[in-house]
Amino acid sequence: MARELLSLREIGRRLDVPPSSIVYYKDRFARFIPTAGGKGRRVKYPPEAVTLFKEIREMFERNLSAEEIEAHLSERDGYAGVHHAGLSGAGAAGFDGASAGFVQELSGVLEKMSGLLEAQAGFRQEIGALRDELSALRHERDEQAARYEETIRRLEQEMEILRAGGAYRAAGDRTEGSARGASSGRSGGSAPRPPASFLGRPLVIHRGGEYIGVVGRGKPFTLAMLIQLIERNAGSQKVQGMEWQYSNGQWLLVIHSRDAAGTQQHRHELRVVRTTTPSGNTVTQLCSLCIDGEDVPDNFLLALFKSIKDGLEG
Repeated sequence: MARELLSLREIGRRLDVPPSSIVYYKDRFARFIPTAGGKGRRVKYPPEAVTLFKEIREMFERNLSAEEIEAHLSERDGYAGVHHAGLSGAGAAGFDGASAGFVQELSGVLEKMSGLLEAQAGFRQEIGALRDELSALRHERDEQAARYEETIRRLEQEMEILRAGGAYRAAGDRTEGSARGASSGRSGGSAPRPPASFLGRPLVIHRGGEYIGVVGRGKPFTLAMLIQLIERNAGSQKVQGMEWQYSNGQWLLVIHSRDAAGTQQHRHELRVVRTTTPSGNTVTQLCSLCIDGEDVPDNFLLALFKSIKDGLEG
């Protein structure tokens, strides 16, 4: 079985040591660290080098100086360092002291340059990964912004439909508890309808821990007022009809409409419920607005209330 050889970068990953630190350890304590072949950035290290790097890291964490660590490694191993190939045995016989020192110094410089280049390559790889991630986030942001813009556009169109009104004509009993279904196509059946007290309470939305309503001309805007606005604005043939549904303590007002060209139908669902605010006021809360099966965000409900307020004050 082939012996496992590791790169400097792999050793850093295993020990969770930053590339700059692992390069510094390699340069500062080069004579104690065994190698297993290769040159420059391709230098490989045997598995026992991982233990040595880990020991150096731990000594630095104990606040030992580099000189103290070097002395510890020298005392532990009992020799001046690892002999580099080409500078020991018969290969070193042809050099005098000065020449051998020069070659060793040159070798150290080259190794340091190789380590720096390896660290630089690692940094570039990490920067490239961060750039790719940033690009993906920007793309996701742009797509989300486009979806929000489309929702805003559709909401503005639907608000224009509500303002302009439609062909809806309420029929039947307006007393508390019942109403005729104008859009169901039935000629004599009765449909459920919220009581007058429910329709006459202030209409609010709940956002950011607060209940927000509309006051116009000294009176709170109610669900009954919203229905009256729709009923009075008949004639444009956009709103086709309305119907009420009741389930689990909540009322659902369904409004059917058709666009100006008369080619596309829309379904609007306003879900409302009786609520008591922290101050003890009983109100009618607009829980959600759904257009063609898509929930309208809270920010757009705020825009709807602002539009209603501007219309009342205008």
